[in-house]
Amino acid sequence: MALTQLREWLLAPYSKNSCENGSRVTTLLHRRMLVISGSNSFCEATLSNLRNLTDEVSSLSISNLTGNALKGKMRKQVLGVECDIAILDCRDAFKPGDIMAVAGIVKRSGCLILICPKSDEWVENISVPFLSEGFTLNHSRYRSRFIKNLRENPYVGFHTEIETVLPDISSYCVKQESIHNEHTHARFRSKEQEHAYYQLHQAYMLNCLNALITAPRGRGKSSLLGLFIDSVIKEGKNVLLTSERSENVTHVLSRFTESEEADKLNVKMYMSQVASLETRRAKQQTAPKGLVKWVPPDSELLFDIENTKYDLVIVDEAASMPLPVIKRIIAYNPQWVLSTTLLGYEGSGKGFIHKLIPSLPKGTLHLTLSTSLRWAENDPIEAFLNQTCLFENGCVKGIDCSANSQSSIQKTIASLTSLDISEVLAAGEFTICSFEDVDESMLQQIMSLLSLAHYQTTPDDFMRLMDSPDVLVVTFKVKDLVLATAIINIEGGDYLSDLALDIAEGKRRPKGHLGAQRLTLLSVDFKAATQSYWRINRIAVHPKLQNKGIGGQLIKKIIEKAHERAIDAISTSYGATNRLDGFWSSNGFHIVDYGRKPNKASGETSALAVLPLNKYTGELVEKALALKASFLSSLNLHELPSSVLEIYINKLNHFTQGTRTLDDIWPILRKLSSDAKLRPEAISDKQENKGNSGTELLSAHLYVLNKLKKIMNTQRYLISLFEASDMNMTLVREVLEDNGFKVNGVKGSTAAIRAILRPAFE
Repeated sequence: MALTQLREWLLAPYSKNSCENGSRVTTLLHRRMLVISGSNSFCEATLSNLRNLTDEVSSLSISNLTGNALKGKMRKQVLGVECDIAILDCRDAFKPGDIMAVAGIVKRSGCLILICPKSDEWVENISVPFLSEGFTLNHSRYRSRFIKNLRENPYVGFHTEIETVLPDISSYCVKQESIHNEHTHARFRSKEQEHAYYQLHQAYMLNCLNALITAPRGRGKSSLLGLFIDSVIKEGKNVLLTSERSENVTHVLSRFTESEEADKLNVKMYMSQVASLETRRAKQQTAPKGLVKWVPPDSELLFDIENTKYDLVIVDEAASMPLPVIKRIIAYNPQWVLSTTLLGYEGSGKGFIHKLIPSLPKGTLHLTLSTSLRWAENDPIEAFLNQTCLFENGCVKGIDCSANSQSSIQKTIASLTSLDISEVLAAGEFTICSFEDVDESMLQQIMSLLSLAHYQTTPDDFMRLMDSPDVLVVTFKVKDLVLATAIINIEGGDYLSDLALDIAEGKRRPKGHLGAQRLTLLSVDFKAATQSYWRINRIAVHPKLQNKGIGGQLIKKIIEKAHERAIDAISTSYGATNRLDGFWSSNGFHIVDYGRKPNKASGETSALAVLPLNKYTGELVEKALALKASFLSSLNLHELPSSVLEIYINKLNHFTQGTRTLDDIWPILRKLSSDAKLRPEAISDKQENKGNSGTELLSAHLYVLNKLKKIMNTQRYLISLFEASDMNMTLVREVLEDNGFKVNGVKGSTAAIRAILRPAFE
């Protein structure tokens, strides 16, 4: 009986009399969501029945997907299709990003089906890939909230071993005014799209096209870009199209009327003059060729100041690229269009937009698309997923979403901006707790602030924050309004005691504990891993209350609480900028290390800053600072502190044993090569300064350093190679090959250098 009821419910949109007007309603229903929950045998039996639905309706398209089918680049391939019913099996793997991605391929009137274990089994004792070493997850707060929101949503159906509860089909009927308002233009799918197209074209014809296009998923952004590029190349112009990956622009390129593949990354488009039919026919034989060429974001073609071949640059999914790269593209190209998704499985791009817009040239067009095309407006699935997975403010149970409430919030913020910082602090309260103790209203506000402050926050990031047992959340609120928040990760201590020595030697890299591990690797001191740390992972202040000292006060409260709980040190890792360096330094932190590789998302190198809270971590920070200073110092090797020389020797020894990377010890090799070049003679243990009076350990260090200098002076090409400030593997490989080494890639080059240096430690 239940399966018959379920089958009729699923097929209702594709039969007559589903809505009041009694006609076929394939385009008249909102999309639906169905949860099938139970034992494996129950789920398999139900799935078997669902797969037979196409036998009853031949035109019905069904997609069956699992988490494994959506890993990495495979997700992009899956998303190139549309279907009536999409089935996502969540029993072995649950990622909210997968659910949002699969929901995006379901057409209007269709249904998204989630296959899940029983509710209690789904949230208890689960296995997730993001747990830090030593921590266990007994209960998923994220999944509990997800299930609760499903249960409370009137548009979600349930089929379990106990009951089948399906909303009435009439509740999904799209309002007639929404249907009547649909755009009927043969070329454009919405009035917004048509209006945006003509704005782009007009600015381009005036030779002043600088534009940013933003839209949630499913609003026709890709087709708009395709139509616009098509019109430009039909006028004989050449376009550079860039994105993080070539497959990202498949949907854009699919919009062209004519195309001929030149190769995997180039698509030539042939021009047909935009004019009257007679003019087009007359010019067909002589029409010039337009070209659109895809290039990666680091292509030299994007940064050629003397470029005359390409007339326009279009950046698709700009939020997936480093902000410095975007700014550089803008600086080198007079006409450009940036396009990015704001809400979708990729996450919330609000942080990217918040950081980008102030840096855009004056007069930049900001075009937005809000009309949904693949599904009807006010789609219940989209609303549910945006609110549940992206924490977009929605009218959820227990939260006042009225206009009066929103107005009250704005008035509160406006009144606070006029107050002195001391008055703001006096009016509010600081709390520190786990996400388990955060109610829905606070949760929405916290996640909204974090997504604004961070470059791009994915649905999976939100799940990681809520479910990681090593996370604490700090808030500052006034009248239940969260004005600032911070995320803290608990690190080190007993969790790493058994692995401390292996971490210090580079043999083990357990999950999590990023600050504790980085400091341990940096200092080569295994005791560093056994200290207890709080790492400030994220910090965010309401945009209208920034630069008022609230962030600094939040850190002071964290320091107070850390002292109360006997934490040994507080650390933070962030994208290094002068402003942030100043912020953390002014709050008592010491910047002990700068990364050497830019972050792919922000384009910034990672800085590690530490605030010691006891004597040992204070000495540890002093050693780390001395190490950092040694790379910039003009002091001779024998003039450096013995603690620095000990770190040099230990790190180089680990490298020759294969447990450290070449990038990790490159600054040391650079210091050694400089000393070998300027002072080729051996270092005497009688030359050291009085502060490093000749101990046996120091003599041993100098003995090894002399052997390393001898190797470099014997093979002089090493000196010129290591003098480079940054490691360049192309240069490394070329130098080694020029000197008789046969190397293959990064691993081969690294192995060769290890073999060259190893005799110094034998």
